[in-house]
Amino acid sequence: MADITYTRSYSHSDWIDNQDVVQAGGEKGFNKEFHSLEAELDQISSTFGVANTAIQNIQRLVFLNSQPPTTLAATTASPEFDIETYDRTGMAPNVEKAYFVVIFPATGSTNLQYTVLYRTLPGNKIKVTVQFFNIGSTAATFSFRVMTLATQS
Repeated sequence: MADITYTRSYSHSDWIDNQDVVQAGGEKGFNKEFHSLEAELDQISSTFGVANTAIQNIQRLVFLNSQPPTTLAATTASPEFDIETYDRTGMAPNVEKAYFVVIFPATGSTNLQYTVLYRTLPGNKIKVTVQFFNIGSTAATFSFRVMTLATQS
């Protein structure tokens, strides 16, 4: 992302009491001063526009799924939990949305692993699920949250 910069270009020359005659026109007139201020405000507005565009292009994390505590016996797999179904239209070939799963262990084993599964559906859609595996020797109770990057417009 490019640096967003603003450099003030307006500089006011002070008027001197009893020496400067204030008038609308001329080099030190009000019209020139106010038009210079207008140009400065336009430059500030343009800088805010650049900053706004940059902010809109930042990828944001979105929480998609959060589950209450789940208990998984030792050395077993969980059922699949739905994450989302999305439309691939407009996406580059061979590129899919990425997901990050945060596991919050409550009790038991902390030897938990997960796999995010992608399944193709009709209409250029992808169904995404997550499945957990307890590779530990004791049961595990945990909650989880699934995050993804927000789709940018």
